[in-house]
Amino acid sequence: MREMKGDLAGGYRQVLGQVSPELARGVSQAAMLSPLRGYPGDESRFRRSWGPGWALVGDAGYFKDPITAHGITDALRDAELLANAITAGSERGLAEYEATRDALSSLLFDVTDEIAGYQWTMDSVRELHRSLNDGMKAEVAYLRALDRVPQPAPHVTRPDAEVAEVGSV
Repeated sequence: MREMKGDLAGGYRQVLGQVSPELARGVSQAAMLSPLRGYPGDESRFRRSWGPGWALVGDAGYFKDPITAHGITDALRDAELLANAITAGSERGLAEYEATRDALSSLLFDVTDEIAGYQWTMDSVRELHRSLNDGMKAEVAYLRALDRVPQPAPHVTRPDAEVAEVGSV
């Protein structure tokens, strides 16, 4: 980042040329439709995940650098946790959703911030990816332990209720 400061496009072309000379040649022949924009990064952080009449899942409820490409996994995980919390039918269930989401996400926040900071060597990034993998395994183990058998909705029978015809009001 220090080397590219002031010449983001030049730094981009240089890195692309080192990584893939063939791709760099193709890109150099393309028209640039808008200037490149750099992203200096930002630390991971949580947002409140629920309130009266609303709830957030995935990256709507926190920020984590997208470099680890874990966003859709987090959204699906949170949707499952939130669905379980909603079926509990209480604010306590929603508070537990947020606490669980925070605990599972925290496993990946620090390592994601370290990877996104680009202050690593090839040896240390291997270890960071092992830590990322360990955090993901812990998430999977937690989710696999959830009760997956859907509970049937209680059936209420009212002998005095009349059955309405389809389309009637």
